[in-house]
Amino acid sequence: MKADEDVNHRLLVFVVTGREDFRNTVRGALDVLAAGKRSFTGMPWNGNRPELPEGGRILAERAVAYLDEVQPAATVEVVGAGSLGDLKAQVSQRIGSRGGASEEPGDGTVRPWSASTTALFVVDARAVAGETADDRLLAVTGALATLAREFDLALSSYSTVVYDEHDAARTYARTDVTARGFPAEEWVLAAEVISTFTDLVQARHFNQQAPLPGTEPRSSLAAALAEFLTRQAGTEWGFHFYTGSVVAKLIEDLAAIARAGGNPVLRGPSEHSLAAGALARWQLAEAPFVLAATSGMVSELRGTLANLRDSQARGFIVFGESAPGTWLPFQGTRHESEDARTVFAAMDVPCLYLDNPRTLARDLAAAFRLYRQRRGPVVLLASPQVLRHTEPVRVPATTTADAAPRVREDQVDVVARMINSEASTLLWQCGRLDEDERALVYRLARAAGAALVDSLSRPGTVSQYDHGARVEEYLGTMSLYGYSPAVWEFLCPGGQAREYDRQALFFLKSRIPDLATPFSEKALHDQVRVVQLTDTPAHVAPFTDIPLVEDLASFLRRLAPRIGVEDWILRYRREEIARARRRPADPLSAVPSLPMTHQYFFARLGELLDDLIVGHGYTYTGFYDVGRGGIAAIRNLPRTGPGFSGWYGRALMGDALQALPAIALTSERNVLGFIGDGAARLVPTILPSLEQQIRYEGARLRGNTTIFYLLNGGFSVIRTYRELQQAANADAQMSLLTPVEPAWRENWGNGVVRHERLPVFDAAALTEALTTPATLNLFSVYLAHDNEGDNIVPAARAHWRTR
Repeated sequence: MKADEDVNHRLLVFVVTGREDFRNTVRGALDVLAAGKRSFTGMPWNGNRPELPEGGRILAERAVAYLDEVQPAATVEVVGAGSLGDLKAQVSQRIGSRGGASEEPGDGTVRPWSASTTALFVVDARAVAGETADDRLLAVTGALATLAREFDLALSSYSTVVYDEHDAARTYARTDVTARGFPAEEWVLAAEVISTFTDLVQARHFNQQAPLPGTEPRSSLAAALAEFLTRQAGTEWGFHFYTGSVVAKLIEDLAAIARAGGNPVLRGPSEHSLAAGALARWQLAEAPFVLAATSGMVSELRGTLANLRDSQARGFIVFGESAPGTWLPFQGTRHESEDARTVFAAMDVPCLYLDNPRTLARDLAAAFRLYRQRRGPVVLLASPQVLRHTEPVRVPATTTADAAPRVREDQVDVVARMINSEASTLLWQCGRLDEDERALVYRLARAAGAALVDSLSRPGTVSQYDHGARVEEYLGTMSLYGYSPAVWEFLCPGGQAREYDRQALFFLKSRIPDLATPFSEKALHDQVRVVQLTDTPAHVAPFTDIPLVEDLASFLRRLAPRIGVEDWILRYRREEIARARRRPADPLSAVPSLPMTHQYFFARLGELLDDLIVGHGYTYTGFYDVGRGGIAAIRNLPRTGPGFSGWYGRALMGDALQALPAIALTSERNVLGFIGDGAARLVPTILPSLEQQIRYEGARLRGNTTIFYLLNGGFSVIRTYRELQQAANADAQMSLLTPVEPAWRENWGNGVVRHERLPVFDAAALTEALTTPATLNLFSVYLAHDNEGDNIVPAARAHWRTR
């Protein structure tokens, strides 16, 4: 078909430049492709065709030969524009507005690329406003996207080429444009124009399989998962993805659906980082998720998958999978020699193999039932046939609601008598609490005289500050190690454990893992009175004396009217809390050594945070990675609410760092991260992924995010265990070389990102850094290794500085 016989097969070339040499080279290169009845009209030039060396001539000959086959008599109009502002008038004159094209994919009507006017844009960006080549490129793509919507034009990397200085600072392959640096020789620019035009004709203009953006029908699986999660959680569920050929269409569809619905779309530097981010959003906000990854990546979530299971996180993990019956498929995990489902079964993670579009509705109904059973995320291994399926799927309604367990009234009375009448101290350790539960816990702890503690794996579930007011019952953190000195003094005044009937430990919404207390399991059996409240019968610990299986809020509401503590008992309990708080701090916290000690740095940072919280209403979400620095931050810093700890579950180094972007890009709260050099070196850097989302994908820094990289050149906890617990010398396996880059500062999208070395504590500079909105601070903090202090291992209790 001739290009000038049908408006839908029109070809236009827009050359945007203010420079005559650029215009002449581009126009002359296009004229090289004129042959026979095929012509290029418009945009006058000097009439010269560029001189091409042998390689360029061969390229041009092959381009002409191909165009002779598909466009023997086409007339291609070449249009010049002096600027982006002039371009709109030129486009309007030749195309005319069609009211804008829909950006919503999946309307069911597939339109080929040739259904729209094909336009090639060749842009010289040197005259575009912008300090850097990247700024100018963003300005160009933004202007062209506006034109595409208004004039129903299709854009891709085939149809848009932007020339500017080569940006050596970063590389990023935009999918809507090809960015090129100006070649040193004129013939290279000409050869590129010849190749670009011919590629566009072959790959898009005459390829009937190439659909216009936004007209492909949505994947049935994507639509069904998104619809289900939207019913469950509205705009709270998030889509976490890592690319892959098999799941590429699923990812495109889910990302489009999520963005249209106002749900977060989040990426990371690895599949493991996606799982860590999903875990953080679940723990902090109970946000469900879909996580998509390609074939063969079922092992890349690391132990974080088990942490998601233990956290009872709700969501779906979709892996592309090979078709059934394939012999040893590339990257497949379900075939004659392997079955990934057995791995998930061994981990007690629900898994379904979706291999037949005809049974997809039934399979999804089963997946939705599993989702509601609170067994953790549901893994879906999806075959290519299912991933390609686009027919509507009607999933049968599913119900799996079980009656909520409820403690007998006499058990409530037993707990009430213990609180009201026994001359014993009470300590309540809390798992994850929602806002209503936290308010109930604070109110009842005050009425009962109960000390409140959080844990190393769930820091901030209760905290030193609640809405800016100090919580008098809060003592600190209770854990296997890293527990607060006031907590140990409360549990064991003067170093002696209280008698069994003089103290009761309440674990609220906790499975009481090994990490939760400094007591051995034998001690918990024989010497400590344990009350455990959980809504999951399987979570009742074997050493629990009084198991209470019920929803926490329900139980506390029934308990509240029964609390009436005798006055002398209430005074005694409050005095014990106050006495425990008076335990003196480590005197090393007052010594400004260089490098700083953990004790000094965190004491000063704690004072700064106290001032910000009390004086300026500062609140933050803490991220604590596995290592000495994370322990010190949890143990020594005041908190204003729940944080995320890499110590949860399997204590995976790097999880807190990998999870951090998912919260920094979705939460309005300030974020403080405490990452040791061991954890930082173990996992990919988060910065390129963060920069990509902020600079190019519309994400924003919501509040202030500050990451303290705590550098002491080693694996501190392991070294302490070897040197203190085993009284032996450490060796080089505990050492770690960490290069530290100099200070730098960059603008990313709406915010500022900067790195600074922090050899000394500067309270004024840190105050400004922590309170500047839309900022990502990266501080490399130099710290000395110290085996003592922070109760890293039980032997540290007897150290001379902290007796």
